[in-house]
Amino acid sequence: SVAWHMDDERLFQGRFRDCLIISLSLGAERHFDIKALEPPIETHRLLLAGGDLCTMEGLFQKHYLHRVPKERGARTPGPRVNLTWRWVVAHCRPCPLVGALPLAAAGDSDDE
Repeated sequence: SVAWHMDDERLFQGRFRDCLIISLSLGAERHFDIKALEPPIETHRLLLAGGDLCTMEGLFQKHYLHRVPKERGARTPGPRVNLTWRWVVAHCRPCPLVGALPLAAAGDSDDE
């Protein structure tokens, strides 16, 4: 299980600009919950099966939380692996890509 969170690490810039996160679910089915941060605060549940792709795009990380809830009782899942792809857009020195990609207008343009 994974608690409610957003992927808001600085290197992905997901709270300031379009951010694409792709997850490939392999193995047993698992629930994936999303919840809005602003009214109306709604929660939605998806069932991810083996081979399913789930994407979080645009400013999803700014406006929503997500989690993989604990499964109990008869729903206790079998083995599962999740592969996730994220794109680093805020590179740090001495990375050769510092300055190669424009940073979002987040008010934070230093190259820490």
